[in-house]
Amino acid sequence: MKTLKYLFAGLCTVLMLSGCLSKFQELNTDPEQLGTTDPRNVFTGATMNFNNNSRSHLTAKYSGVMIYMQYLVSASGASSGYYVSTEKPNNHPEPYMPSYNDYYSGNAAYGLRLDYLINTVIPKNDAPEKFNDLKAIAQILLNYEQWRILDTYGAAPITEAFRAQSDGIRTPRYDLYQQGIDGTPMYKKIDAEVKAAVELLKASNDSQAALGTNDFFYGGDVAKWIKFGNTLRVKMAQRLENADAAFYNSVVNEVLTSASNLIASNTESCIYHHTNEYNNNTDDIQDITSNYVASAAFVNFLKSTEDPRLPILVRRNGFGDGNNNSQNDQWFETLKKEYPDYATRWPRFIDRYSGMSANPDSSSSAYQKNAYLTVPYHKEDGTEANMEIRMHSQIESRYYIKNGGIIGNNNMPARAIEGEDYYINQDKMHTFTPLITYPETCLMLAEIAVKKGGSVAGKDAKGWFQAGVRASMEQYRDWAANMYVVAQTAETAANYSPLTDDKITAYLARSEFSTITLEKIISQQWVNYYMQPEEMWATWKRTGLPAFKATPDPVGGVAVLEEIREAENVLVIPRRNSLGTPNTLNIDNYNAAITALKSDAKYGTDTDKTEGRIWWDTK
Repeated sequence: MKTLKYLFAGLCTVLMLSGCLSKFQELNTDPEQLGTTDPRNVFTGATMNFNNNSRSHLTAKYSGVMIYMQYLVSASGASSGYYVSTEKPNNHPEPYMPSYNDYYSGNAAYGLRLDYLINTVIPKNDAPEKFNDLKAIAQILLNYEQWRILDTYGAAPITEAFRAQSDGIRTPRYDLYQQGIDGTPMYKKIDAEVKAAVELLKASNDSQAALGTNDFFYGGDVAKWIKFGNTLRVKMAQRLENADAAFYNSVVNEVLTSASNLIASNTESCIYHHTNEYNNNTDDIQDITSNYVASAAFVNFLKSTEDPRLPILVRRNGFGDGNNNSQNDQWFETLKKEYPDYATRWPRFIDRYSGMSANPDSSSSAYQKNAYLTVPYHKEDGTEANMEIRMHSQIESRYYIKNGGIIGNNNMPARAIEGEDYYINQDKMHTFTPLITYPETCLMLAEIAVKKGGSVAGKDAKGWFQAGVRASMEQYRDWAANMYVVAQTAETAANYSPLTDDKITAYLARSEFSTITLEKIISQQWVNYYMQPEEMWATWKRTGLPAFKATPDPVGGVAVLEEIREAENVLVIPRRNSLGTPNTLNIDNYNAAITALKSDAKYGTDTDKTEGRIWWDTK
């Protein structure tokens, strides 16, 4: 399956994408008229639906990193099949990380298209100097995509990719994250190219062709792109703090001379605003609502500190009135009649927010293997039947799919959706994909400050922590409003509990946050990364936090993940992706890359051993 997954990418790479490039040229430009082609239009096509261009980008997120980082649990109970187990030596699952395929081929081909824009379209334009800003922005995004590949795959053809037509290279060699084919570490090369692109943007002038509406990230705002480039450099360097401390410190010390170098507000967060409508309510996209529930670890942490984000991140269960769904309300009325002692019989569910255990061992319990509690009741004719009451909370899915799913069918049972009173015209909403946000930036700086034991970029760890938590709450409040999350926007709803400035201030005044530790910072980053679970996966690998505990009981503002077991066997989360096999023409370079990767004992004995580690993952 992995071979098939990357067959097209491997074929395009082996042939230096000459055929793919020709098709791209036909789709985006007339090669005979490149001099008059507007590179801005090519940029729009090259970044279309950036990092979220198919239904599988979302559905595989649910069953991969969102499971591993315990935002979600399968509605039918936690399963050991998601994890690596010594009892199942042939089972090495991996989260779906589409960066490799997206870079080279498919509907995205971001690397191919951005490289073509930078090295062909702009240079052949009649006035290439007018597009220096665009060139720099495209270069930053190209480097961002290269970093994402190397971050989880460890190696890829980058330096020699897309060079069939220019240099006749049809069997490109693989660069490793820690060493390019010329011996230079790729992370240093990528950082240097982003730095150079930022410097080019700083030299912008009035003669530059403005991107404007061709830019679905920042609307052509050069100042924001400069801040994104600088923040990206810090983010990439932080990933390597345990692997190359000298490099990490050099970048941090260079960029953090002033907070003005970085993303400094939610309005400066880098977020791609999609035009695609595939997640308008297609059956499998709705799986997040119908086939998953919120994890106990996530819900318990939000409840432990009375986090005002709880109502807009998690939906209430069915153990009460006001379910935003008439069928669930009717069943609760029946429950009250049949079981007037329901509150004392099932006390764990009556506060309306209840997450499911992520531990596969717990699925043997009736309370941890289904989204619904099944109990008998008496029908009007006196016969007995079973009814189901939702006992586990759903995650708030409106951030991922419009209306959180509205089609009642086999993929989306009618009881899983919110009632028609809460449906919104979907033309009013546009989905989005965050790249780097301001809250993430603040919490990243808080982490740097707490480790340094002093201030960075003008604030100490507590200052950046408070700024990050406040910004995260404001960010999710804005996103909730934009996506019409019921708890934030529907005043008539029983669960209406909007996140307000007063609630944010009260939260930050809690005693748990009078002092700041690394554990508290990462706990807040975990909540903040709900829309970026891939980044939480990387953060967990880098820091080991949140830590796994036998029970998901947070204490003192510190989150924990629930230990995952199968009987006495402790299960392991995959830590990397496997490098797919290319077309046979380039198999020798592929084998050389695998040999080089395996020279690091942490990687494992073969590429499919996904419990192994990429070079930077040393924690």
